[in-house]
Amino acid sequence: MSQNAVQTILNHRTYRHFKTGVPLPANHLQTIIDCARQAPSWMNGQHYSIINITDPNLREQIVALQPSNPQIGTCSTYLLFIADLHRADLSSQAYEGNFTAAGDPDSLITAITDTALAAQNAVIAAESLGYATCFTGGIRLIAPQLTELLSLPKNTFPIVGLCIGTPDIQMPLKPRLPKETVYSENHYPDDETLSDGLEQYEKTMTAFGEAREKFPFREKFARYYSNTYAPENIPLLKKQGWLNNLK
Repeated sequence: MSQNAVQTILNHRTYRHFKTGVPLPANHLQTIIDCARQAPSWMNGQHYSIINITDPNLREQIVALQPSNPQIGTCSTYLLFIADLHRADLSSQAYEGNFTAAGDPDSLITAITDTALAAQNAVIAAESLGYATCFTGGIRLIAPQLTELLSLPKNTFPIVGLCIGTPDIQMPLKPRLPKETVYSENHYPDDETLSDGLEQYEKTMTAFGEAREKFPFREKFARYYSNTYAPENIPLLKKQGWLNNLK
């Protein structure tokens, strides 16, 4: 049964366990794709592509590359959202443009923003139809392999995957950061407000007791941002035509 958009958004939770052998009806998949395609975009450029991984062998290859995300292999539908300036390149060629701005950082930001908006529309549509969803941002860690597996042309880059299916377990609604740490009026919040909110939220999340979390909330990010992840993506981005105008 479908829900209205506000109910759907406020009830969002991530599911990583899906019932197998329960395909999405074609009309539901079409609705999800149509909603993704209706997302706002810069200059109506729609700077993204959506690839539905329907080949079981290809799905298995992606799971093998992303063993920490086994739900990629069990969900009913797995969509990959690709930041895409390739069509913009073809448009440029049609009118003899030089396409030099594609190498600017702002072009990457534009394409990623368009891609994220389309992906979020897909989540809202899927959940309003009664399905469970899970984003898999870890695909960026295997971007070089995906670029080859999916035959991605220049000026494209895989941003996020989306699992859609029927949940196999129930998930509680996860608490969010205190409002004052993410919302303010007219100026950015001061560090005391942010630090107090982060400390409060860490206690909240510790009490919530999510099994997959190994460290307290702030420590998790202290550890994450103390390392460099996927350094091979920098040369890959440049090879794919992104960020080439950086000084």
